[in-house]
Amino acid sequence: MTGKRKFKELLLSRRKLLAGGASLAAVGPFAIVPGRALGAQQIVFVGYGGANQDAYEKLQCAQFTKDTGIKVIMASGVDLAKLKAQVMTKNVEWDMMTMSSGLAVGAEREGLLEKVDYSVVKWQDSIQPKREATFPFYTYWGGVAYDPKRFTADKVPKTWADFWNAGKFPGRRGLRDRADEMLEIALMADGVDPKKLFPLDIDRAFKSLDKIKPHVTKFIAQTPQTISLVQTNEIDFSYAFAGRVANAQAQGLSMEFVSAQPLIISTFVGIPKGTKNRDAAMKLMSYFAMPEMQAAYGNALPGNGPIARAAIPLLSGKAKSMLPNPDDPQTAYVDMDWWADNYAEATKRFKSWLLG
Repeated sequence: MTGKRKFKELLLSRRKLLAGGASLAAVGPFAIVPGRALGAQQIVFVGYGGANQDAYEKLQCAQFTKDTGIKVIMASGVDLAKLKAQVMTKNVEWDMMTMSSGLAVGAEREGLLEKVDYSVVKWQDSIQPKREATFPFYTYWGGVAYDPKRFTADKVPKTWADFWNAGKFPGRRGLRDRADEMLEIALMADGVDPKKLFPLDIDRAFKSLDKIKPHVTKFIAQTPQTISLVQTNEIDFSYAFAGRVANAQAQGLSMEFVSAQPLIISTFVGIPKGTKNRDAAMKLMSYFAMPEMQAAYGNALPGNGPIARAAIPLLSGKAKSMLPNPDDPQTAYVDMDWWADNYAEATKRFKSWLLG
């Protein structure tokens, strides 16, 4: 059975299960009311905007509304301070939000989120651990972007040690102007086992960064520039995200992505504490947990991968080609809790290092 056919059958069975208000009782703590009555309810989903939020709206949120009759109002402007103000004043206007890993940890630690009801949000065998108040929805990862018209595959650095080896792989480098992710790849370049990066050896990371700094043409602040600077021939090899490269390819740009040591980061969804629509929001979160929905998201935005292992067989050929093996010994994961504890110190040192 093809992934596409299997995906359609899974959605069909899901719709049959959820058809009608009464059937909702079988899959979550909903009142048994007719579908038309549910249509009067609506919830507010807040994201970061852009293609990612468009995909949420067209996939998870649209299917949720079709199945339950509950309308999802999309908004942008995720912000920890705004979330905290709403929760502290008991005037919660958001019902669900997508969050970067750092914001997710901060919101969890400050008690600003509802605990995930795993009787509703079905946890699958996943590549990331279960958390109490946030749900990991998809992954993205960093590697090397380059223009295949300028470099054949054998001339492109594939590991971070290769990237650091400017003698063997000559070319203008681009790295990010921030500590997170850069410290991890610096340690991998220095020979640290990708599965044993954390806790990060900050001193060793900066010694490694000292070696590559003379060969870095640009420390990049804005994520789109990781692609545009390669496109305009201002740099040759750029630290970039697979999804950005896939998007560039979809636009017809000459761009390739390679990563023998992918660095994986997760994005989360959470429910603000005190929302008046907790049950509906929890039900919507369950759609983000469905393997078939995670696969649909990955197919819509290749370069973004699912959390649930059951979603991987449902991916298209293109999406699979951009997906790193989560179990490969060379695949690394960002430890969001370590960064929550050390972000300020590491960032201060990195900014000072950039100026030195």
